[in-house]
Amino acid sequence: MPYTDAPGFRMYYEEHGCGFPLLLINGLGSDHLEWLHQLPAFESRFRCIVFDNRGTGMTGVPSGPYTSAQMADDAASLLRALGVTRSHVLGVSLGGMISQEVALRQPGLVEGLVLGCTGPGGELSVRPSPEAMAAFALAKGEDPEAELRRMLPFLYTDACIRERPGEIEGFVRRRLDHPTPPEGYLAQLSAAVTHDASSRLGKIRARTLVITGDADRLVNWENSLRLAGRIPGATLVVLPGAPHRLFAETADAFNREVLRFLETAEQGRS
Repeated sequence: MPYTDAPGFRMYYEEHGCGFPLLLINGLGSDHLEWLHQLPAFESRFRCIVFDNRGTGMTGVPSGPYTSAQMADDAASLLRALGVTRSHVLGVSLGGMISQEVALRQPGLVEGLVLGCTGPGGELSVRPSPEAMAAFALAKGEDPEAELRRMLPFLYTDACIRERPGEIEGFVRRRLDHPTPPEGYLAQLSAAVTHDASSRLGKIRARTLVITGDADRLVNWENSLRLAGRIPGATLVVLPGAPHRLFAETADAFNREVLRFLETAEQGRS
């Protein structure tokens, strides 16, 4: 199995396809398996690099709490270990926060930047509702499956939960079969809560797509409007009726918009 110790701990990663590199960065508690809706669409055009963030999947669990900047440095270390000097970077949710930091801390590494269902942090951020925060706080002693099902209304639309049991049960099974250790989850949660790029967004120089859904009950889509308004030249796409996991529930539309943007970035690069 492919591992690297470049970040200072054991990190699991995979590569799919060939072409210009595209690094995909997961959200809170997610591992590389959550890109199942993206890889078939992306790997024919890009060298897709997926990995497990610190604290989850088959990657090590360093002592926390973590920060988005720290996790961005992990991602940059992985790229360098793979000999990648320039890459597109796509991140969703917490992965979008990490991606902001990659673009800010390592501007020479980032060609095209895609920020999905995420926020800027700090005073510029619209915080999740108390109900959403409660759903994502670990309850000691609660059954792991019950914890996951408590999160579902904030990740998917009610219609998807009713009408697409395969998507829902697949998500639950992947999380149960590949659990994130509680200490890793809480350390990542700290990174999400403390992220603050709000005063630095104007320094991002990468071509940027900000994409969200207007039915996101976890990260209010106003966050994406604010991100796009502060990042120079950013493109904003709002998918009608799409929830937080827009990359899963509305994968076709999400992939189409990302590919369209990256193709434009590729033309600019050449």
